[in-house]
Amino acid sequence: MNKFSHRLKKLREKENMSREILANKLGVSYSTIAKYESGVREPDFSTLEKLSSVLDVTVDYLLGKTDKEQGNDFDPIAEHNRLLEKYGIEDSGFFDIEKWKEMTPEQLRELESYFNYIYSKSKGTDDSN
Repeated sequence: MNKFSHRLKKLREKENMSREILANKLGVSYSTIAKYESGVREPDFSTLEKLSSVLDVTVDYLLGKTDKEQGNDFDPIAEHNRLLEKYGIEDSGFFDIEKWKEMTPEQLRELESYFNYIYSKSKGTDDSN
């Protein structure tokens, strides 16, 4: 079993996901997942990207190029600045910068959803979905 096969199986099991459920999420057959896990077959680039997304790990981790499941490219301050710019918020002095540094990508997505809601309501539209 190669690194990809081993990691795929471990990640799927860690998520308590059956081969059938993973196959459905990827749009492939159960037997395709079984072949990936046994090392008989390898996914194409598109499927590899989907696997990465579904299992919430980097492609490099799946391929065995790194032991880090998540990439280092997430910068909470840059994301914070992007949201402020996107929603035209000029004064963010009331935010505690140290708290922003600790935010996860999921927390920032929730914040963006909240900003979108406020922005939509202030404009009289309902683009909050």
